[in-house]
Amino acid sequence: MLERIIEDRLDPRLAWAALGGAMLVSLAVCLYATRGTTFSGDEMTWVAFSPDTNLRVALEPHSGHLVLVSHLLYKLILETIGGNYLTFRVLTLLMVFASVSLFFAWSARRIGHWLALAPCLVLLFFGTDAGHLLQGNGFTIMLAVACGMGALVALDRDSRAGDIVCCLALCLGTITYTVALPFIVGVAVIVLARSDRWKRAWIFLLPVLIYAAWRIWVLAADIDFTRGGLHAEYILLLPAWIFQSLSGILSALSGLNYNFNGAGWLPPTAFAGPALAVAFLLLLAWRISRGSNGVIFWGLVAIALTMFTSQVLSWIPDVREPGTSRYLYPGAFVVLIVAVEAARRYPVSKNAFFAVWLITLSGFATNLKIIGDSGNSLRERAPQVEMEVTAARLINSMGFFFPGPNAKPLTDFVEDPPVAIVGGAARKYGGLGVPPDDIESQSPQFRQQLDSILIQVIDPTPTPYKPKGPLTGCEPATKFGPVYVAELRDGGATLVSRGNGTVSIGKFSDPVTTLEPALKSGQPTALGMPVDESPVPWKLVARMPFKTCDMPKL
Repeated sequence: MLERIIEDRLDPRLAWAALGGAMLVSLAVCLYATRGTTFSGDEMTWVAFSPDTNLRVALEPHSGHLVLVSHLLYKLILETIGGNYLTFRVLTLLMVFASVSLFFAWSARRIGHWLALAPCLVLLFFGTDAGHLLQGNGFTIMLAVACGMGALVALDRDSRAGDIVCCLALCLGTITYTVALPFIVGVAVIVLARSDRWKRAWIFLLPVLIYAAWRIWVLAADIDFTRGGLHAEYILLLPAWIFQSLSGILSALSGLNYNFNGAGWLPPTAFAGPALAVAFLLLLAWRISRGSNGVIFWGLVAIALTMFTSQVLSWIPDVREPGTSRYLYPGAFVVLIVAVEAARRYPVSKNAFFAVWLITLSGFATNLKIIGDSGNSLRERAPQVEMEVTAARLINSMGFFFPGPNAKPLTDFVEDPPVAIVGGAARKYGGLGVPPDDIESQSPQFRQQLDSILIQVIDPTPTPYKPKGPLTGCEPATKFGPVYVAELRDGGATLVSRGNGTVSIGKFSDPVTTLEPALKSGQPTALGMPVDESPVPWKLVARMPFKTCDMPKL
């Protein structure tokens, strides 16, 4: 039995069944780990702009990338299904499964089904790149990877139908994310090395033309490539980038990257990473020195070199670093296809087979643990983001208002800046933040933080004035023990106190924020407050008697 597995003489359907079973387990594990989580910062940008997204907006670059598919898909889902984050997490996992399935199909033809299954197991549980496995924005990157792998599988068929599928996959990848561009280069190398190169050049030329046309349109429209510029001088750093990237990718795949001093993983150049990178490069150099590498091998090397080159040219210190999680998933696929192609001409010994599977089990176990750690972090983040989105929603519902002199922008209080502009989308689509009717059922900490943000953004400031006539609509505050309490009517009120003193204000929690300046006895003081969509009124508390009257008429 074991010999038949090593020699790939078992029914291939068993290997496919094993892969399918692993996918089901991955689906269950990842969805459980991310229960109760919410959109990432990148996704918040897409959600925020979705109500106003048209074709032009969808074509605008996101951090320098063409992400047309994601822009349109997010709008479609939000408009039809709503903002339930489960939909987007499932989409990401489906793209992961598609990428892994295509990699498995491609690799099985080269090294056999059961050996090809080994790296697939790690890729299905690749927690080191949690952002592209556990969060919705992984859909974009993994669809581009799936398109690249699909193009390679189709090109392997060496048929007209395969060429058409290859071209279509590259075109779809091009409008999805720039991760697909290195695959275009690889396909171009493979096609141009063949005798019928000019008859088949359209396979890669069409996606190239699509991307070039988009770049020209962006320049002609004078659209800013925010965080998307290329720096030619960084090409000098390519060797260092490749080495550090390989260190991060290989340590993640092998599972030797766990950080025992804290949850998560080690940086790419720590401990096993550099040794693994050296070993990989030495083995690759030995393989090249043996000759008979074939055009496909060089095409795959071109994919890897193009990917690493595009990364280093767009390097942003402390943001886009080699071997870090944002690059790991596509990098892992590219490194693995090069390794598989390099190994295809060599028979697999029993020792080599067991060694690969031992490394696989190590990588699987570590990445599974990291999935749990990352899921915990994402769940811990979610309540804070929900509170921030709720604040953005309420502020958006206020429409235009004049803030007080010491008001602060909402961006000062949110973890991810896009959250500050997501209020309109949260109101339209639902599923983001807490609905106004449910805010009072939230924890005291949630309600206190929400009140604090609203008050600091609005900065309601008591303003003394001289009325032109008698005050109208006056109602005395109700005495509760040592304090007096009143509800602030819509739009604000004129306050008149019997005695000097301060007034505190609150909406969803107890009024604890003291308004400045203090009220002076008998002096009418206007307190304006924009109206939001919540039915809960603002509450005023003071230790001296006071009454609320109508706001002065302009």
